[in-house]
Amino acid sequence: MNRHARHLISLLALTSVATGALAAQTPSTSVSAGFGVDTTVTDVGKIFSLVRAYLAQPDSSARSRGLWSTATEFDRTVGDITALISVNQGFPATVVGVIPAAPSDSLYAVRILYAMADSAGRVSPYALQRLYAVRESGAKYGFRLSSAFPRIREDWEQRSKGPLTFWYVPGERPNTSRIDVAARFVDSAAALLTVPVPRHLDVIVGKSYEDVLRAIGVDFYPVSSGPMLPSAGLSIGHIILSGNPALGEAYFHELVHSILGPAIPPGNKLLSEGIATWLGGSRGRTAPQLYALLRDYQQSDATLSLSRLIRSDFRDSDVDRGANLLYGSAALIADSIYRRGGITALVGAYRVKNEPDTLIRGISVALGLSPTDPASLDNWWRAETERAANPRPH
Repeated sequence: MNRHARHLISLLALTSVATGALAAQTPSTSVSAGFGVDTTVTDVGKIFSLVRAYLAQPDSSARSRGLWSTATEFDRTVGDITALISVNQGFPATVVGVIPAAPSDSLYAVRILYAMADSAGRVSPYALQRLYAVRESGAKYGFRLSSAFPRIREDWEQRSKGPLTFWYVPGERPNTSRIDVAARFVDSAAALLTVPVPRHLDVIVGKSYEDVLRAIGVDFYPVSSGPMLPSAGLSIGHIILSGNPALGEAYFHELVHSILGPAIPPGNKLLSEGIATWLGGSRGRTAPQLYALLRDYQQSDATLSLSRLIRSDFRDSDVDRGANLLYGSAALIADSIYRRGGITALVGAYRVKNEPDTLIRGISVALGLSPTDPASLDNWWRAETERAANPRPH
């Protein structure tokens, strides 16, 4: 194990993390004006038409189509950051508010509710999004859309260290030691993974996942109920959401995604999450803690099979168990491939296509197992979990 790997593993004692998944935004099936949104008012009508045009094709082409502002660097380079987490899922959209956001009439806050209704009249809200409409000369509708984050953070406290800029939701305070360890982690992780250190990363630090989602303009988003430890972070390109106060600035798992993903796009979810969990833990647990939990699951359920879990995308009737099986198994695979073949073998597995049989064969080859006998991978999984959960003292 090289010095970068040793340094990263020593940093794991300080923190562990959660993660989320990204998806592309799809067009809304319909866009309507809610109660109180009077489209006969000139500005409101123009902004409603702008929103409807955008949601018919909510992607980066909004800038080339003249619907999205390019007046700020953020809007030029990122655009609608909420689109990267598929905030609407194609649900019908209702514009529920077009409210002045400044003393003049040049800036409006626009709130959009995405929800479905069934035949019995039951409404299932999915998300409440907040964008801004900026009056701009030459715009087709007189206004262009703009993201919430650059505007909401204007009076926030911030700190910078290396490529990292930390933004603090009001009420949160900087933690110098975590800032330092996060900056060191980025350098060491990039060196270990043999990718460039990111030019710049923005980290939004809040007291909850809802807190940091609001910072990017998502005022409501569903979070699973029950005893499961919730994900409290997400990497969206060069922006990281850190909504776990126990981790704050040192949200290693999401830092790994933001270091590796842009440099080498992943071929499959398993190794993408595996590398991030191996180096940064997941959902409040370190990788060794997940190995112990994985062993407990295996001992209590003789029917568990890694090859079947991969084929089912780790779906389980117990959502918490399914998540722990995924992150524990993925980290175990990443660690084992690295110890056997180094970073080249690990990146090779990370690039394997996200198709179950292809992935099973690719992982098996990287682990030195038979690529045509799934039983060998399943047997390895149980034996390696037992070893990892009961490490021998040095």
